[in-house]
Amino acid sequence: MMSAPLLDCAGITVRFGGVAALDGVSFDVAAGEIHGVVGCNGAGKSTLMKVLAGAVAHYEGAIRLDGAPIRLDSPRASLRHGIAMVYQELSGIGQLSVAENLCLGRQPVTPWGTIAWRAMIRQAEAALAELEIAVDVRRKLAEYPLVVRQMVEIARGLHSGARLLILDEPTSALSIPEARRLFELMRRLKVRGVAQVFISHFLEDVLAICDRVTILRDGRRIATHPVADVTRRSLIEAMVGRGVDATGQDHLEAVLPEVSAGPVRLRVDQLRSAGAFEDVSLEVRAGECVGLYGFVGAGHQDLAQAIAGARPVEGGVVTVDGAALRRGDVGGAVARGVLLVPADRGRSVVRQATIGQNVSLAHLRRAVGEWLTRRREMEAVQPVLNRVGCRPPNPRMRAGLLSGGNQQKVVLAKWLLGPVRVLVLEEPTRGMDVHAKREVMELVQQQKGAGAAVVLASSEPELLLAYADRIVVFSRGRVTRTFAGERVTKADLMHAAEEGLETVAGKAL
Repeated sequence: MMSAPLLDCAGITVRFGGVAALDGVSFDVAAGEIHGVVGCNGAGKSTLMKVLAGAVAHYEGAIRLDGAPIRLDSPRASLRHGIAMVYQELSGIGQLSVAENLCLGRQPVTPWGTIAWRAMIRQAEAALAELEIAVDVRRKLAEYPLVVRQMVEIARGLHSGARLLILDEPTSALSIPEARRLFELMRRLKVRGVAQVFISHFLEDVLAICDRVTILRDGRRIATHPVADVTRRSLIEAMVGRGVDATGQDHLEAVLPEVSAGPVRLRVDQLRSAGAFEDVSLEVRAGECVGLYGFVGAGHQDLAQAIAGARPVEGGVVTVDGAALRRGDVGGAVARGVLLVPADRGRSVVRQATIGQNVSLAHLRRAVGEWLTRRREMEAVQPVLNRVGCRPPNPRMRAGLLSGGNQQKVVLAKWLLGPVRVLVLEEPTRGMDVHAKREVMELVQQQKGAGAAVVLASSEPELLLAYADRIVVFSRGRVTRTFAGERVTKADLMHAAEEGLETVAGKAL
C-alpha cells in the first residue's frame, strides 16, 4: 500500500508542431516511493519528465503537489517546489570545477558577498562522500570520464535538497558495482521519504529497485503496475504493443564463429595511453565485428576513442588497409573512413541545429557539391534519414527534440553520407529501449555486410553476445581474455572482466 501521492499529474498533454508527444497522460508518485517509467524511444518518457522539471512549460493538464495545484513553468519553479532532475544527456559545465558544478546557483557566500570557496569545497566533498566517490572536487569536470560526470549530476540533484528526484537513465554509464552503489543510495533516500522517478531501458534494474512501474507507448500511458505483478517479458510486450519475439531475447550466451579469413582492415599494434590502457594489439578484418568488453573504466572505451584519433596515445600504431594513421588526427581518420560514434551523444549531435544540418555536417561538399543551397542539402539528407528510420524523418526539425535512440540514428546517418571502412562504436545503444537497440544495430550490421570493420566497445554483455564475432575483454587497461570460435556466456565475460579488479571501480577513480 502506497501513501497519498506527493505529486499527482492528470491529463498531461504536450504538442510539438501539432504532433502530440504526450496525450492525456496521468501519473503520480508518493513520498518514499521509487516509481519506474519505461517505454520505447519516443514513447514520451523524457517529455513527461521535462514537464516535471520545468523544461517544457507549454503543457496542458493539471499538476498537484501535496494536493495543491502548482504550475511548473520553468526549471527554477520546479526546484522551488523540490523537484530535481538528473538528465541522461549530461548538463554539467566542463570548464568549471566539480565543486562549482555541484553548488552552481547555490554557492555559499561570505559576509562580503563573495563566494566562500573553502565552504563550497567542503559541501561538494560531503555530497560526493554520500555517493562514496573519492575525486578531487577542485579539478575541472571535463577532466573526468563520463562515469564521474554522471555521478556528479546525481550528487548535484541530491545536493539541491529535492523531495522528488528524477533519474533519467542513471545507470546507463555505470559499471555493475557503481550501479549497485547507486541503488543502495536510492534505498536510503527512500527510507528518508524522498520520492524518486527512475527512467531506464534496463528492465532488470527497474524490476530490482522500483515499487511501481508505469508503461508509456506513443505518448499515452498504457498501465501502471506494482513491480511484483510484472515480468521483463510482460513489460516488453506492453512497451511494443505486441508479443515478444527476438526483441525479448536475453542473449545470455553465444557461439562465436571462427576467425574470418578476410583481409585485415584495421590493425592496432602495441597501442598505449597513460592511465587508460597499455600495449594493446588486435586485428579486425573486413566484414567482421570485434567486441571490446569491460566494466566502465576498464580501458576498452578509451581504446575505441584512440583508434579514431579522439584520444592521445604515447605509443603504438593504428593502420587501416596497411597504411598508418597519424596519432590524434581525427580529421585524417575520418578522411580515411575511420568513424567514431562516441558514448556521449552530446559530442556528436548539435542539439540546437536541425536534423538535416547534423547529417550533412561531416560531408557537406561530398553531399551537395560546390554550391550549397538549403534545397540541395535537404535533398541529400532526406534519403539517408529514411534509410536509418529516423522518427520523425523531418530534416528541418531541431535535433535536440528527438529521443535518444533517434539522435543516435542521426549520428549514423551523418557517417553514411561518406565512406565507411572502420566503424568504431562506443556504447552505441546506451539509454535505448530494446526495439531501438535492434534498429540501430541492424544499421551497423548493414555496414559490416558491406565490408566495414566494426569495433563495438560496450559494457553490456548482452549486446556483444548478440552482435560480436570475437570479444576482447579488458580489466584495468589490459586485455585479460579473447573469445573466438567457442561458446561464451555472460558469466564468462564478467569473470574475465573481474580479473585484476581488486577494488570497486568508484574508489579506483
